[in-house]
Amino acid sequence: MLKKLVLMLALAFATPAMAHSDSKFIKGPNGGHIIDAGHGAQHWELVAAGVELTLYVTDSAEKPVDTSGGSAEGKVLVGGKNQTVKFAPAGGNTMKATGDFVAAKGMKVIVKTDGVGGKSFQARLTPMK
Repeated sequence: MLKKLVLMLALAFATPAMAHSDSKFIKGPNGGHIIDAGHGAQHWELVAAGVELTLYVTDSAEKPVDTSGGSAEGKVLVGGKNQTVKFAPAGGNTMKATGDFVAAKGMKVIVKTDGVGGKSFQARLTPMK
């Protein structure tokens, strides 16, 4: 009985730690794919609509990370074509990029930040919107 209780508690406390796993598509508060960047140092959510990508950046406690002074680059794969886009700070914890693509289900984006929140990371995302 004690083993079952310990196992149940371990699983209950492990779930929040896996909330932003790269292996699962977790929908973020803005409707996009949310992942851990930098082994959980930051959480990124990517939303795609039309020709625009919006990256939302929070810290490990889900507090907004100021993106001013940072930059990012994205490698977009959609419709069998690759494209590089530049993200620029767009106020608060957001960065935006536009490109010669139309957002579609299954698109993939590799984002590499430089100095966002004083840190630089890289991660692969699949926007959900």
